[in-house]
Amino acid sequence: MQIKNFPFLFLLNSLIIFSCSTIASLPEEPSSPQESTLKALSLYEAHLSSYIMYLQTFLVKTKQKVNNKNYPEFTLFDTSKLKKDQTLKSIKTNIAALKNHIDKIKPIAMQIYKKYSKNIP
Repeated sequence: MQIKNFPFLFLLNSLIIFSCSTIASLPEEPSSPQESTLKALSLYEAHLSSYIMYLQTFLVKTKQKVNNKNYPEFTLFDTSKLKKDQTLKSIKTNIAALKNHIDKIKPIAMQIYKKYSKNIP
């Protein structure tokens, strides 16, 4: 059996292999809303939650991939600390808790990204 598109398939396989050997990039932290309405703050809270989940997933997956015993310690966000009701006060409390956790893990994620983004085998 002869493969007619061998160069193309070789190039495609090489591209897939090399593209999978890098770690994900880090997105920008969501910016604060212009207005302090319930809707705007709720959306901001959701964006911060997504951002934390991304950072945590990045850290966990990178830790597994690099398998380095000197990998920095980090804690996962405890969602049980979030208020369940949708009042302005509760949402502002949740935003403060989310931003506090981001302030703790973002520097670790940035450090890991800078260290390993080009050095993944």
